[in-house]
Amino acid sequence: MNQYYSLVVENLNKLEKPEKLRSILGTVAAVGLATYFVKKALGRRSNSTLGPYGEIPTPEGAIYYLGHVPKLGKIPAYTITEWHRKYGPIIRVKMGVQDWVFISEPSLGHEVFVAQGALTSGRPYITWGNKILGEGDRGVVFNDYNKNWKNARTAILNILSPKSVDGFDDLLQGEANHLVNTLIQKSEYSGQVDPAEFIRCSSLNIILATAFGIPGTQSPEDPLYKEIVDIIETMLWFANVIADPGVFFPILSFLDVIFRRERKMIDYKENVIFPLLTKLVKQARESDKDSLIKKLDLIKDEHDIDEQNILVLMSELLAAGADTVFVATLWAFSIMCNYFDIQLKLQKEVDAFISRNGRIPTFADRLELPYFNAFLKETLRFRPPALFSIPRKASRDVVYKNYIIPKDTVVLSNIHTLHTDSNTYVDPEKFMPERFLNDSRSIYACSNGQIHNRDQYVFGWGRRMCPGIYLAENELFNTLTRVVARCDVKPALSSDGKEIYPNLNALHDGGATVHPLPFQLRFVLRESLVI
Repeated sequence: MNQYYSLVVENLNKLEKPEKLRSILGTVAAVGLATYFVKKALGRRSNSTLGPYGEIPTPEGAIYYLGHVPKLGKIPAYTITEWHRKYGPIIRVKMGVQDWVFISEPSLGHEVFVAQGALTSGRPYITWGNKILGEGDRGVVFNDYNKNWKNARTAILNILSPKSVDGFDDLLQGEANHLVNTLIQKSEYSGQVDPAEFIRCSSLNIILATAFGIPGTQSPEDPLYKEIVDIIETMLWFANVIADPGVFFPILSFLDVIFRRERKMIDYKENVIFPLLTKLVKQARESDKDSLIKKLDLIKDEHDIDEQNILVLMSELLAAGADTVFVATLWAFSIMCNYFDIQLKLQKEVDAFISRNGRIPTFADRLELPYFNAFLKETLRFRPPALFSIPRKASRDVVYKNYIIPKDTVVLSNIHTLHTDSNTYVDPEKFMPERFLNDSRSIYACSNGQIHNRDQYVFGWGRRMCPGIYLAENELFNTLTRVVARCDVKPALSSDGKEIYPNLNALHDGGATVHPLPFQLRFVLRESLVI
């Protein structure tokens, strides 16, 4: 909000005519006054219609109109976790003029998001996602729960199914090999390397190859890589609350008049995003390689997917697919470096497989690597790439025990609270792959299974479950098995030779995902290679 306050003051000072300033401020005052009385009236009405239901616990300290926003702190998930521990597994937080209900207990989450999923699978309105990018009810990420969304999601589930993804095995393994080779070479050349851009480049290459059947970018210096990363970061910014203040604080809607925000979004979509995607889709159709585009073309008529919807779906796949796996891999490398004893156990298990089979394991071999699978699950639990689920919206009143979640309330789960709950996980503050050793199922299977068998909650719930789980798990598996098979992941060294470990307790909250702070590592070729 401080960013916007500064921008408002700066632009108001630039207005040439005082009457314009008086007009804007007068409008703000009028809207604020009207909002005050409307909110009072609505508050009286909602309290009087609760009937036999109790009010959902609400933390103290909400400020008129701003709600709890000023109280959320640097990492909102941490603050909300504290509130959950004080007020219980379901709480109501005032996000500006909106009511957000946070859920932090597995059975409660299952009841609200799965058992009553027909009522809680909507999406709250976001200017970028609903009005601009997803114009005409297109896409699956931001689109509300409707027929168009169901058609698009069915199509996406089809092209990202395990059977479909398995057809890209050679490609996924080849890109993993290239990434590991690059990290080893960069470490040998420079002594140590910041792996972030190379991991991101690899994740992006996999999306480009699977979605469009085209060769990936050669390095983070590749113009195509830079162009796509800029698009991804801009789309994530447009979807951020700071870029859409009028949704939470309608009184600030006048900012769009000053900054022409929507016009800039439209221009960016029409002149930057869609031209690039149109070119990539054309290349996919002309390529002799298999691709998700070709698979989508086969079923698009059946699911009423038009050409513009294909562009929207591919833009969502670029942003969601590349970013989540990138962040999860960063955390995995950080953890490997900090827990070298665990890294040695991973190497021992992978080495044993290689000795038996004469090759590095593939994702199809995962059942033979129980400790490795447990490591992947514990990594996602211990340091998830996101601390909240993507917000949903109640399409009708939702009843849970003695509470009622009113229609149009935003509802979401707090992944941080779920993953640090001592009732679910023994010693949740400790990194312990052993907690998952007795469950050999994949992350994909666990996420789609019974609630008492779920291992983590990164990929969502029910009808809104992430459709790309299988691809993400496959990608993580291929990269990490090749790393432990070929090299030791060691801390960077300072100028005087002291080891510098990645900080697992410091993070950057980017809104959609949560990154570790920048770090460097040494990917050192192992002395006793089995392969």
